[in-house]
Amino acid sequence: MSNKVINVRALQLGERIDLKGLEREDAFSTTPLAFRTSGEGIAVLFKSGAAVFIGMNPVDEEQLIRGLDDRIIAPLQERETETLRLVVKPEEDGLLTLAGDLQIKSADPDRLLLVAEAMAMTVAFAYDERRLAAAFERIDEVAQSLKQRLLPREPQGSLLEQIGEALLLQQRLAARVDLDDKPDVLWDHPELERFWARLVDEYDLPQRGRAISRKLEVIRGTADTLTDLFATRTSHRLEWYIIALIAVEIALSLYDRFV
Repeated sequence: MSNKVINVRALQLGERIDLKGLEREDAFSTTPLAFRTSGEGIAVLFKSGAAVFIGMNPVDEEQLIRGLDDRIIAPLQERETETLRLVVKPEEDGLLTLAGDLQIKSADPDRLLLVAEAMAMTVAFAYDERRLAAAFERIDEVAQSLKQRLLPREPQGSLLEQIGEALLLQQRLAARVDLDDKPDVLWDHPELERFWARLVDEYDLPQRGRAISRKLEVIRGTADTLTDLFATRTSHRLEWYIIALIAVEIALSLYDRFV
């Protein structure tokens, strides 16, 4: 097993994957669902919409994905993908080399599960980061309009819909990725906690999670500001409508009296 190289590929296939009814007798994990495939490969499926393939060839990967078509909720047109090479070396564990390879002491199922967990979080964060980038482009346009003392020219409903979609990311992120929750495998194998901590640190998962949370706070604050501004503008319009109606009523009363 020394110096053995294993290729890993992670994909964000959709918002969620329905895993009910996919239980297998040969599965060595149920949360996430992990099982061996032909050719000594391993497939790991997550409810969060991610799939991680370990030691599988691309043909088998695509065949398995096609078999999941009916179970992928809101499939992505543009999938997030992350690849990794595992190098089995007994002397090191959880160390990224300069070439980007990850060294592990052994290719046992528990370590491979933790690698899959980290990779699944990576593609999930990449998916959220891409969507947040699009939302921030809209916020920049809003900020430029407000700087000129103008409300955005775009229809109110369309603008708030786009920002509201970004706000939903916060709920989806909380449901999909929680770094405070340890993977289930660590409850049975606490000796691997150091390995997991090193994986989380090597892939900057806490920093990326905090960055996404800060961006979500900015978007939420922008949405609140726009809601207040639109409400104020609506109330001002109503006040002018009432003044106009009162003026018309006075004019009609004067017309009746003198004409």
